[in-house]
Amino acid sequence: MRIAVLSDTHMMTPNQALISAYQQVMEEMDAVLHCGDITGEQVYAYLNSHPRFFAVAGNMDSGQWADTLPRKTSVQLGQFRIGMVHGFGLGSGSLVEQVVSSFKDQELDLICFGHTHRRLYEPDAYPVPVLNPGSFSLPKGSPAGLARIELRPGWKPDVKWIDVA
Repeated sequence: MRIAVLSDTHMMTPNQALISAYQQVMEEMDAVLHCGDITGEQVYAYLNSHPRFFAVAGNMDSGQWADTLPRKTSVQLGQFRIGMVHGFGLGSGSLVEQVVSSFKDQELDLICFGHTHRRLYEPDAYPVPVLNPGSFSLPKGSPAGLARIELRPGWKPDVKWIDVA
């Protein structure tokens, strides 16, 4: 199972970097996940053209299209179950720990979140591997981009960072 995970696109319309990343990476993936702060309805509609697109709402998403998105969800992709949340508003303390705690009653293979605009992949620090793809357009401390993940039964997720210009 191959998935693309992105977050914090923060754009109103698809720009050339998003269009290129979609055509070169996301289009061929088995699923595309967005961890919130899409911001623009046109960006949501563009990404939603992927047959297996899943998204959660972030704190910057608003409007009728955003109101249809869950704040937190888990998706079944083949034999893998992935938790998704933006991360805003989970409480004080370590955001990663709050994210992991918010899924404590679910059996998951991977947890994905956003909000910090910083890439993070912790395959062993928590009971479930945790990933933040950073920000697609407004990164902090890591390049702009997304994550390409290969999921195989019995293996930790294989994460490759895709940088965008």
